[in-house]
Amino acid sequence: MCGIAGIVKKNILEENFYKDGLKNMTNTIIHRGPDDEGHEYFQNCFLGFRRLAIVDLSKDGHQPMYSNTKNECIVFNGEIYGYRDLKKNLADYPFQSNTDTEVILSLFQKHGAELPKFLNGMFAFAIWDEEKQELFCARDRFGEKPFYYAIGKNGEFIFASEIKAILATGLVDEDLNDEAVFHFLRHMYVDSQQSIYKKIKMLPPAHQLIWKDGKIEVSEYWNFPDHELNISEEEAISKFKKLVEDSVDKQLVADVKVGAFLSGGLDSGTLVALSSKNNQNLTTLGFQYEGDWDEMPDARSIAKKYKTDHKEVALQSSEIPKTLVEVLKKMDEPVADTAILATYKICKEAAKNMTVVITGNAGDELFGGYKWYQEEQQILEKGCANPTFLSLYKMGSTISEKLGFEKPRQYFLDKIFRSKFPDIVSYQKNKVHNNFSEEEVVQLLGKKPDYQHQYSFDLDKNNLNTCMKMDLTNIIPGDYLVKDDRIAMMHSIELRTPFLDKDLVEFCAALPAKFKVNANQTKIILRKSFGDLLTSNILHKKKQGFGAPISDWLRIPEMEELTLKILKNPTSKVFKKLDFKEVQKQINYNYKHWSLLVLGIWMEEH
Repeated sequence: MCGIAGIVKKNILEENFYKDGLKNMTNTIIHRGPDDEGHEYFQNCFLGFRRLAIVDLSKDGHQPMYSNTKNECIVFNGEIYGYRDLKKNLADYPFQSNTDTEVILSLFQKHGAELPKFLNGMFAFAIWDEEKQELFCARDRFGEKPFYYAIGKNGEFIFASEIKAILATGLVDEDLNDEAVFHFLRHMYVDSQQSIYKKIKMLPPAHQLIWKDGKIEVSEYWNFPDHELNISEEEAISKFKKLVEDSVDKQLVADVKVGAFLSGGLDSGTLVALSSKNNQNLTTLGFQYEGDWDEMPDARSIAKKYKTDHKEVALQSSEIPKTLVEVLKKMDEPVADTAILATYKICKEAAKNMTVVITGNAGDELFGGYKWYQEEQQILEKGCANPTFLSLYKMGSTISEKLGFEKPRQYFLDKIFRSKFPDIVSYQKNKVHNNFSEEEVVQLLGKKPDYQHQYSFDLDKNNLNTCMKMDLTNIIPGDYLVKDDRIAMMHSIELRTPFLDKDLVEFCAALPAKFKVNANQTKIILRKSFGDLLTSNILHKKKQGFGAPISDWLRIPEMEELTLKILKNPTSKVFKKLDFKEVQKQINYNYKHWSLLVLGIWMEEH
């Protein structure tokens, strides 16, 4: 895992200022790669790099790396899984190292702009072609590794793994992006297709970028399968098991110590069970919440079953305010996901004795793990209730409740639910992952930016897989993977996500939803494939999630002080964007209150 940076401009070599600018960029992302640093200077392109050594710990992994012809030069952040198998089909290339970086260079020589289609892994890279005077960049399919870019004040093309590196050049203004602020308030994270700053763009997942002669061309190189599999349950389970097992095997490859996060749920339990087969004395890490939120008893049962070296961390109430400020100070963009604190604490602990950690991210979105997928399935099965009768449904529900009738009330509640959302796409867009309503955000921000997340696949309103794809291309790269990448890199460790293997995702996206969700159960295929590896309690308990008792947190005295200092102070920076009176209406010790405080703290620190 590493950090990359670069500046492209005609005759850049003749201006000494840019060498200092590139050095400033790599200095700001030293946490992404404390093991090595490199810079290369061409007449029209500068490339910079910071390295965290994972595979091939020798100096052979030094970057920027030249191809055998010295014409191509790459900076690469990530891991290519199965790269040694790819290498077997590149016998004509005179390899000088055992790195996945050099495999990418070889594939680029052979396939040019078709290169990303051959890669399975998490990656962001830039390759300078000296002969063509062209920069080729690409980002992995699901957004595990970041790639930001901007046009500088003098027409420079500037790119980096993190926003702070671009800002370190002094060539890009720091004006906030109202569209991104709007999305943050609506959903508690910045959309995966943009950045919090007007002048800085995010290369979307599964996209590539070519810079040539000052022009930028961005295109998509991958999308979900557009067909659904015709497959029996027996065949589906067999294929699914092999894909998951193969992915875990590939992602355990490292020349450093590997561990795993263990939350006590289905996803992490399955991955720990599989990882421990080939990794004796696997170290597992869990985060312990207080009271009913604590899942560590279940995590301990898996750790005991597979004899892992299990460790746990906790966050005392008194630590929460200080940790929140510390995390947001280091984050380039605001993220109101409450799990940022647990992730920060557990990554800090992991960094003491390991460099690579396996996580269970994306299992819910791939295998149908959320309750709302069941609710959306209900819409598909029962259809829409007539919205004209909404008031009557509400009246019927109220009367039934007063009379103590449970079944009639449930009937009317079902009607209310289905009359509000005519189809599953509408439900997904307007109900799931939402924080403030559009009307509330307009009141807070004073405007409604004209922005919508763009989906490049068909939003089939009659297929539950559509909603899972929407989550995979929205909240996964916009929230969960941003949180994981940035916080892990703060501690110079690499998080790996076996469930985001390309082949596994393609299979699951094409697998009929009936194998994942029904009215009674979620994650059906995961339970049937690997249930025998888990404990009975984990297999049958309801999903809890990696959340937090937010109301209690906001009432901690030091958190109350932060609310007073930032949200109740009209001179705070947040009120350069938000209306003071409207903010006061939302201080109610809930997620809206929390997200406003996160935005306020972030703006103060940045």
